[in-house]
Amino acid sequence: MLAISRFARTLSTLLKSGVPLLNAMGIVKTVLGNLRLQQIIDEASSQIREGESIAGPLKRSKEFPPMVTHMIAVGEKSGELEGMLENAARAYDVQVENRVQGLTALLEPVMMVLMGGIVGFIAVAILMPMVNMNDVSAGGGP
Repeated sequence: MLAISRFARTLSTLLKSGVPLLNAMGIVKTVLGNLRLQQIIDEASSQIREGESIAGPLKRSKEFPPMVTHMIAVGEKSGELEGMLENAARAYDVQVENRVQGLTALLEPVMMVLMGGIVGFIAVAILMPMVNMNDVSAGGGP
């Protein structure tokens, strides 16, 4: 999801700045950090160079979500590709943020139990020698 969001946001920014599409695709490919998506974008660039739409090769790869490829197709047809890419990036940013919050919410109780266990272990480790000394001193009289 994060790679798709980066793809959409970077491509949108580059196209808004006036960078030609094929050059923008080459730049986006280096930003992604996902080897599979880099290969797909490389293949899509060569197909775009031959006159195909942007959405077609991305859709055929089955690695890009249908929502993103549909938004790209609509953006191409309407002439608002940059805006549609920005909308897709925003949608995926929200999804990534929600997933991270969900994982954090799940991780928080686990961390509390783990920290409680560590504190309990330390407390037992400190108190056990004192209890043992008390037993030794009580049983050692004549």
